[in-house]
Amino acid sequence: MLGQIAIRTPELDDAERVGRAHSVAADEAYGSYFPRDWMFQRNTPAKRTEQWHQLLSEPAPEGQLRRVRIAEAGEKVLGFGIFGTARDADAPVGFELHRLYVLSEAYGSGLSDRLLHELTPERPAHYLWVMEQNRRAIAYYRKRGYWHDGAVERLPTIANLPKTRMVWSPQ
Repeated sequence: MLGQIAIRTPELDDAERVGRAHSVAADEAYGSYFPRDWMFQRNTPAKRTEQWHQLLSEPAPEGQLRRVRIAEAGEKVLGFGIFGTARDADAPVGFELHRLYVLSEAYGSGLSDRLLHELTPERPAHYLWVMEQNRRAIAYYRKRGYWHDGAVERLPTIANLPKTRMVWSPQ
C-alpha cells in the first residue's frame, strides 16, 4: 500500500478532502477521551474543512516557515502534517511540528515516517505538543528520539486535558 501513496503540498481545492481526513484522524486519536460535546461541535468535517480552507488560502506570515504536506492514495487523504516556525513565546527551539496525523488504516505502514521526513528534510531541532493520554503518539515519537522537556499545558476549552511538549534535536 505504501508505494501507492503520494505525498505532496496541498492546493486550496484539497481543503475538503483534508478536512474530512482531519475529522476522522482526530476522532481516532482523541475520540475516546475528548469530551463528546467538544468533538461534535469542533471536529466535524465542515469545521475541519473551514480550518484547512483558511490555512491553505493564507500565506505563512512574513519571515516564517510553514511546510504543509498531505499523503494520498488516489482521491483519499490518508495523512497530513504541518511543520514550521515555533508558535510559542517560550519555545525551546525555533521550529515546531504543528501537526502529524495518519488515519488508522495506514497505521504500521511507515507513512508517518515518510510524512515526517517530507516535513523536516533538513532535520532541524524542533518540538511538538502531544496529548498526555495519546500513548500511541508518545510511543511513536519516543522511538524516533523525541523526549519530554517537562513542559505541560492544560487545555481549558477541552476539559482542562493536559498536553506535554516533546523535543527532538540532532545528535
